[in-house]
Amino acid sequence: MGYLRQTSLPVQEPVPLAWMKNYLRLDSGFTQDDTLISGLITAARERGEKFTGRALAQRTFRQVLDSFPYYTDTIQSQLAYPPSYYSLPRYSTTLWNYSQMIKLAPPPVVSIQQMRYVDTDGNPQTLTQDTDFVLDLISEPARIFPMPGQYWPPSLYVANSLIIDFTAGYDPSPVAAPVTDTVTSNPPNEQPDQKVDLAVPRSLIHAIVMLTAFWYDHRGEASPPEIDNMFLDNAVVDFQPTRG
Repeated sequence: MGYLRQTSLPVQEPVPLAWMKNYLRLDSGFTQDDTLISGLITAARERGEKFTGRALAQRTFRQVLDSFPYYTDTIQSQLAYPPSYYSLPRYSTTLWNYSQMIKLAPPPVVSIQQMRYVDTDGNPQTLTQDTDFVLDLISEPARIFPMPGQYWPPSLYVANSLIIDFTAGYDPSPVAAPVTDTVTSNPPNEQPDQKVDLAVPRSLIHAIVMLTAFWYDHRGEASPPEIDNMFLDNAVVDFQPTRG
């Protein structure tokens, strides 16, 4: 899948400080440990993200690739080394082209802000959703394909030639009702809408709360395996990340 970096901090943690203090049975007027507890909440959420492969707090990310995934269908194209695009076959119009699929991690992906690349002349170019590519929000991880019957444009084979900026993570308001994000696809040959539930799974909130409480009550001890397994039960397993 290339390389991934977060480009902003979460708007809000999935477990508010007030919730955590109530779980710890601390008086609301006791503020001496607020900074400590807030830090433990963040640390527990980050550990949960490592185990689950999910963005438990909504924020922006940047995923980079050194080139587009290029079409591999023949012996020649499988041996080709970018930017040897002259050796690539044309896009198959009868079979969906999984070799050009780009996966975005971590889920749940909410939207793509920008997808840009460096063309073979060294100039930055921008691709437009539903005109140049299709975004699949339902799959985990989310997937990007070129439009049906098309293929990715040739790019200059340099470091980080392709940059994708996107928003991912569950709804930043944990007290809100489950949120459904509906995306309408305008071009033909696509599903009319995609529904994504952005409510934080309650089992993950419980795991964050339990881990925060454990660290607060057992200073200096590592995370117990029972809590780690609660995160692992919600893990996203991807055996075919995007090449590049």
